[in-house]
Amino acid sequence: MEKRYEKWAICRAGLRAAVVVCAGIGTASAHHVIVDTDYVLKNKDRPGVVMVDARAAGDYKKGLIPGAVVLGEKGGAVELRDVDARILPVKKLEKILGDAGIKRENEIIVYGAKGDTGPTVVFWILEYLGVEKAKVYLGGMDDWAKAKQHLTNDVRKLAPAQFTAKVRPEVLATTEFVKKNLHNKEVQFLDSRTVKESAGEDIRALRGGHIAAVNHVNIPYESAWVDPEAAKKLAEKKVQDREGMALKDAAGIKELYKKFDPRKEVVAYCQTGTRSTQTYAVLREMGYQKVRNYDDSWIVWGSDLNLPVADVSYYDFVKANTALRRLDALEKKLEELVAKK
Repeated sequence: MEKRYEKWAICRAGLRAAVVVCAGIGTASAHHVIVDTDYVLKNKDRPGVVMVDARAAGDYKKGLIPGAVVLGEKGGAVELRDVDARILPVKKLEKILGDAGIKRENEIIVYGAKGDTGPTVVFWILEYLGVEKAKVYLGGMDDWAKAKQHLTNDVRKLAPAQFTAKVRPEVLATTEFVKKNLHNKEVQFLDSRTVKESAGEDIRALRGGHIAAVNHVNIPYESAWVDPEAAKKLAEKKVQDREGMALKDAAGIKELYKKFDPRKEVVAYCQTGTRSTQTYAVLREMGYQKVRNYDDSWIVWGSDLNLPVADVSYYDFVKANTALRRLDALEKKLEELVAKK
């Protein structure tokens, strides 16, 4: 009987492994980190669940999902990081979250506007702090309004709680970690910036280009959207909503990241480790277990001349200073014209 049970256990384990491999996309279990409106409606009021509005006060004061808490007037992604967009020390993070009435054991659903990276910054930080039931509602306020759901102007106030972190260093890539793994074929680097940034044509540090890693791919984070041009179209008023910022379906996402082996580690990065958190969340939803966000990202790597860069280009300070002098001259002329009036 015991041998028969052992054989069945081995068979069942093998079957489960096969299901995971064949699934390709989707989490290894039924656990999802990206949730939709239906999930929020069914779960937001359950005991132990905390909704977090990651937007700044200028937005959440116009209306938020009933029962949501906020992390400060500047928005979650700003409140939880320093002025250089680096993650705050753990003790400070514990205090901010505890003061908001949040415990590590809570199920925490973070949202903002559709397509925004603020909620995914908070989501990644929560996972770094060891929250096992962190989720992100990427459709956010836009999907909530589309479903004609009620809004409130009342921010939920929870009693202060004890948030005790259980730090997971494996979801944070440091500059030292990146340096050590540039030639490690088991570590995959995913540049979430624009094509021009990665190619060194759009310089946003002392240098342009991308991390000179042996296993490197550039996939802008917006590529996971139904319409990768959605943000640009919205800014140019070619569209009136954020519908194009919805994620592609499972097949589309799987095709987009087909160059990445889900069994290997992935390090996502961008300019300040912000856009890459959305890539991080998408990969986590796909079932990738070894995903890191490079917090320092290009603003640090590209400005350190001791670090190797591919497709390198350099910031033209002479050209920039010339342009600034011209701007100063134009401002002076404008002031003179205003004074004459």
